[in-house]
Amino acid sequence: MPDTFEVQAEPLTPEAFAPFGQVIAAGDMVMELRDGEAFHLNVLSYDRQPLECDHLNRHHKATQALVALAGRPTLVVVAPREHDFSARDHLSSVRAFVCDGTAGINLALGTWHWGPYPLMDHVDLVNVQGKGFADDNEVAHLTRDLGVVVTVRL
Repeated sequence: MPDTFEVQAEPLTPEAFAPFGQVIAAGDMVMELRDGEAFHLNVLSYDRQPLECDHLNRHHKATQALVALAGRPTLVVVAPREHDFSARDHLSSVRAFVCDGTAGINLALGTWHWGPYPLMDHVDLVNVQGKGFADDNEVAHLTRDLGVVVTVRL
């Protein structure tokens, strides 16, 4: 069984989320592309599951915008790009945000993330990211490599 690292969820505000990207409902959204990347749009669908994060993803060539449809509340776990999660002390940088359904997020280049995942039974998310995301997806395997699962307290 992996050790548990608990994070307290906090409300999504532009100020609190600024180190990780943008809150889409607040002002202009600036999406970035690098190295000849193009945008890709799709809809992701998730059913509610336990809020237990065993890995984080990040992208270096394009920002990723995620907006819940139908105003559904979600939860996203993020961490700054400065860490590579090669050591447990990097877990202290992990944050969790409750997206109440009135705003989406645009993850900055290199921001580690997990979710957004539904706080109710189901959520459909508009997902705008780089077309080459399959080749631009770095993964930090928290459970496999560090023996830790991040849980979120609402």
